[in-house]
Amino acid sequence: MASTASVRPAERGDVPGIQRVARAAWHEAYDDCFGEAAVAAMVDEAYDEDVLERMIGLDEVGLFVAAHDGEVVGYASCGMTEPASIGDLDIYVHPDHWGEGIGTALLERGEQHLREVGTMTIRDEVLVENEVGNAFYRRHFEEAGQRTVDFGGEEKTVAVYEKSL
Repeated sequence: MASTASVRPAERGDVPGIQRVARAAWHEAYDDCFGEAAVAAMVDEAYDEDVLERMIGLDEVGLFVAAHDGEVVGYASCGMTEPASIGDLDIYVHPDHWGEGIGTALLERGEQHLREVGTMTIRDEVLVENEVGNAFYRRHFEEAGQRTVDFGGEEKTVAVYEKSL
């Protein structure tokens, strides 16, 4: 299905919409893995208003929103994470809008930004328990393997995905 959302750089006024999408997407994807209270704490920390506003102001960080009828329905954050021209691109879409092509539109905009800052490869990690996230990344990236990471003292397996730009 083609997306009817428009993708543009995030603005300060988008912060509440980004937080709303993050909360809904994280709870849908991770509650079974971490529990509702832990997910709420992770979202509160990662999507603090001051953090998001700083990200909006940084040229090297791409923070983009997908909006439909004036409402933020998805976002992507990206930037170079390693000096070897490797970048990271995180995409979240409100669960009410999964399957509408919004993630793909955000991916395309994020890739454009990463090319502009000199990224040659995107490398992302998705918890293996996140079925929706893995399905999306498998459609657009090559799976490069798995590794174990520590989430607050708990070992979790992530799938590692890569894509050359």
